[in-house]
Amino acid sequence: MLKERARSILDTIAATGFNALMVFKPENIFYLTGFWGESMALCTHDEIKLFVPKLESTRAFNESKYSEIITTERGAGLIKSVIPYLSKHKFYSDCSDYETVRSILPYTDNSKFVIDEWPYRNARIVKDDSEIGKIKEASRIIDKLYEMCNDEIKRGLTEKQLQAKLLYEAMNLEGTFTCYPYTLNPFIIAGGPNSALPHFETSNREFIDGDFIVVDLTLRYNGYISDSTRTFALNNVSPEMREVYNLVKKSQQQGLECVEEGVECGNVDAACRNVISDSGYGDNFIHSTGHGVGLEVHEQPWIRQSESKKLSKGMVVTVEPGIYINSKFGVRIEDTIVVNENTNVTDLTLTKFTKELLIL
Repeated sequence: MLKERARSILDTIAATGFNALMVFKPENIFYLTGFWGESMALCTHDEIKLFVPKLESTRAFNESKYSEIITTERGAGLIKSVIPYLSKHKFYSDCSDYETVRSILPYTDNSKFVIDEWPYRNARIVKDDSEIGKIKEASRIIDKLYEMCNDEIKRGLTEKQLQAKLLYEAMNLEGTFTCYPYTLNPFIIAGGPNSALPHFETSNREFIDGDFIVVDLTLRYNGYISDSTRTFALNNVSPEMREVYNLVKKSQQQGLECVEEGVECGNVDAACRNVISDSGYGDNFIHSTGHGVGLEVHEQPWIRQSESKKLSKGMVVTVEPGIYINSKFGVRIEDTIVVNENTNVTDLTLTKFTKELLIL
């Protein structure tokens, strides 16, 4: 299967006259070889060569599939080991590091070395059964963590203390973390007024009665990611809080029911956004409705306004509307769902923890 993935990408670029891949991004190397680590891969229709520093060679040999392992020095030594191959092929590369590109170009030219990640992203956008199975397992772990939230959230517990408990249990359940570059925390735990900030950095604030507590969990299993959010209440809720929660729940359900093969991504966003806007909270829904998940937290397709790309069977996306009232509270409900040819929301939604308002 992994070898066929490389051949499929090469087939998509064949018309351009390019016949090889030079792969640097860990997600793409993992997709093509099964190895996640410091490395670079050269792929043709006939073979995959995986260049790794000495400290990674044994692990690469054990974990990669259908790959010839070539041991190199780190950094400039890795590029030096690639030079003999540069004259033999025309490469599509996903490299985004300026210094690396600059070190390669003296040995080739722009007609034989193109930087364009589109073929890789296009290949990864539709998941096979094995990939969906791993996302499903990540989702199962997330659901277990929400069950734990149901037991652990109490007055006086801090956001960071809850995060620590969830991290420990996630690792016990064989989950790993995404290292998402735009946050310092692996999970978003936001209580009270902090919940009004969609990407709040988890703090030492203690939970108090009357809080909404947004718990956004993004987790890997064997490389693949699931992403889910639930909003819990502590001891009591005001009429306004209940109204907003029920509105977000209704909005999210409308979006999930819209996820179907052939539907434009923008229509899923509209299904959610219209519910919230029609109720007078349009200005409080301050982000897009969702995104693809897979080997990255955020990848194509994008579930956002005016996005014309159509959903295809096997894509895996999130649906996550929210309402945020500054300095007061926020509510977000998010699930990871597989796109299919028909809308069977219960079966296709991978994160299954209840979305009823839980007052703990």
